Parts: sequence; C-alpha cells; structure tokens
Amino acid sequence: MGIASYYAERVQDMPTALKHCEVSRSLAQSSGNYERQAEAVVRFAHIKWSVGEYTIGQAYAKEAQRLAKISGYLDRESRGLYYEALCLQALGNYRDCISLTIRARALLDLCGMSHGDISYVIMNCQAEVHKVKSEYEEALAIQNEVLKAALSAHHPYQHAVALANTAELEVLMGVASDVIQKKIDTSRAVFQRPGHPALLVSACDWIQADLNLREGDGSSVLLCRCLREVQQKDTEIAGHCLERLADTTRWGGLDHPSSWSIIFLVHSLKTKRKLDIYKSLQFIGDIFLKENDEVTALNLFMLALEGFISMDVHQSRAECILRIGDMSKRNGYLLKAFELWEAARPLFERSLQAVRVQDIDERLAAISNDVKEQYRNNLAQLATLNAPVGKVQIDGHNVASEEEALLV
Repeated sequence: MGIASYYAERVQDMPTALKHCEVSRSLAQSSGNYERQAEAVVRFAHIKWSVGEYTIGQAYAKEAQRLAKISGYLDRESRGLYYEALCLQALGNYRDCISLTIRARALLDLCGMSHGDISYVIMNCQAEVHKVKSEYEEALAIQNEVLKAALSAHHPYQHAVALANTAELEVLMGVASDVIQKKIDTSRAVFQRPGHPALLVSACDWIQADLNLREGDGSSVLLCRCLREVQQKDTEIAGHCLERLADTTRWGGLDHPSSWSIIFLVHSLKTKRKLDIYKSLQFIGDIFLKENDEVTALNLFMLALEGFISMDVHQSRAECILRIGDMSKRNGYLLKAFELWEAARPLFERSLQAVRVQDIDERLAAISNDVKEQYRNNLAQLATLNAPVGKVQIDGHNVASEEEALLV
C-alpha cells in the first residue's frame, strides 16, 4: 500500500495508484487479512473521491468501514467514515457529512489517536463543511483548534495547513490583508520544503489570488497559472480557481471574459460537485442580468436559490435574493424589493458579511419612504375602485383583497 499511497498523494498519478491498490487488495483477500483489505479499500475511496467519482467513492468508503469492523481496527473505520464524509460533502449532503466526521473523531478518541494526522484532516473536513455553508465563525473555531493542537504537538505541516485554511476564511470574512498575508507566507514557506506535495503551494497561490482580487487587483494571471498547475491533478483546487474567475461581479467594471462562467459550469457538471453547479448557474444569471435579459436571469437565480436552500448555504442564498430584489426595484415593485432585501439581510449577517449588511441597511433606508408612499397609493386605489372581486388591477396585477394589494 505504500507504493499506492506514494502515487496517490505525492505524484497525483491516480491510475498507477489504482493499479497498486488492486494488487494490494488481491493479496489481502487471498490471505484473509481484513485489516489490509480495509486499508486498500480506503485508498480506493480516496482515489475515487479525488477524481470526482463520489458515489463510487462513497460505496468504497462504506465497504472499508465494514471490513474495519470485522477486523476491529477503529482507525481504519474512522478513515472510511472520513472518506464517506468527503464524498457526501461534494454531493451537497452537509448534514450527514458533519455527522460522519463526529463519529470518526469519536472512534479516534477510543483508540487514543485523537492527536494524530487523521484527526487533523477530519477536523479540516468539518471546518470545510461549515465554510461552504458560509458558517465562517464555526469553521474558524475548528481551525483555531487545529492550530493549537498542531502547535502543542510540534507538527509544522499540519500547523501550516491550518494557517492556510484560516487565511482562506479570513479573506471571506474581510479580515485585514496584512494579517492574512502573514499566514499565507508562513504556510507557503513550509509547503515549499522537500517532501511536501507541490499542490499545497498551488493552494497558497489561489488564496493569494483571492486576497488580491478582494483588494482590487484585477489581474487573473495568478489564478490562471494555478489552474494550469492543478488541472488533471486536483479537481477541488481547480474548482476554487474557476469559481473566482467565473464570478463576474467580483471583477467590477473590468473587461473580464464571461466565458469563465460557462467553463465553471462545465467543470462543475464534470466533477458533479452540487454546490459548484448551483454557483455556476448564479454566475451565468449575472451575465444575463448584465445583458438586460431579466427573464432568463430570474429563472437562473430561482433555480440556484432552490439549490442553496436545500443545502442551507447562507451567503449564496442571500446573493440570489438580493439580485431578485434589485430586479423588483428596477421594475418598480418597491414593496417586493424591500421584503426581499430584508430577507437577505440576516443571511449576510449569519455569514459575517458586515459590508453587505451595511449596504442592505442603506438600500432599505433609501426606499423606505417610497415604500410607504406605494403602500398608501395601493390602499387608495383599492378604496376608490368599485370592481368585482379579482378584477381590481394595480400596476397591471389582478388583486382580490387588501392583503394582495400590499404585495404588489
């Protein structure tokens, strides 16, 4: 299994790693060694997850857990739970993913491995789920726990991984750039040492590019370079790069190619990452909105919103609701815009987006008087019209009651 691990983790040559896994499992089966079988099947799960075959990876992870239970090896069972959690995360099942990581950590506690490498990666998985749901406070708390544990255990590699993950979170949370830069530089210095996977340096690159973009540096050179380096090697990092390139709203008024949004959609469909698919639809909706095709944009935003609601992703839900509210205001439906913006506010607040919350407060304050005036006008129109129920029209809408009039 050592050779398979080398090709999977160090070289990222998954086909060769898969061949060695097959040999290892065959030998373990012939000797009746359930522990070695579990180890080989765990590696199968890892490889299938890494190449985007999540349903197959989940099946291998479940089989690894079964074999580990037979042999009584709790650490192998914990690894099986971990890889099943990774597959569920990619498929958008965050609730069950978190449940599996909790079980995996409990098994490690039972066998005295709560401070080993596998414990760190399971904690990182937990933090990642909170991050993709835009629960940044919870994710940061877990990363701080990893930082503290790795520091006390004198584990520079895991400490550097946690620093990089923390930097990624802090970019999203709006932390000062100098604080983030120090973490990126420290992590990169560790990852550049001999013996560490080169992909970790690429991870630092895309976090750096994300920070640069947030600070107004409109160059896509670093993201594109990182994307070239990780293609065919790590679909997750490639997805992170493409997500940044595809979100045209983050590039302001720059002449940024909208084709990245289509490329991101194709990548998302290929990797079958559910969250990325819905984000790509949101970004394509932004393109249609910019081109004043509001019908198509609205359909895409509604489709993306439905997905974000099903996965309980706070910030992306808020962004879609905000855009639909903007469209309502543009078409003169101030009451509807007001309600939608109010609905988006707590979601931005939950994801610690202070700037976005302030922006919504300013929007609400700016139109509050106009909303009250529209409210009074709707009531006045309803009071003066003497028409059959369901035949009163306000702003082109049939209304049957005072309550319906207030929604127009």
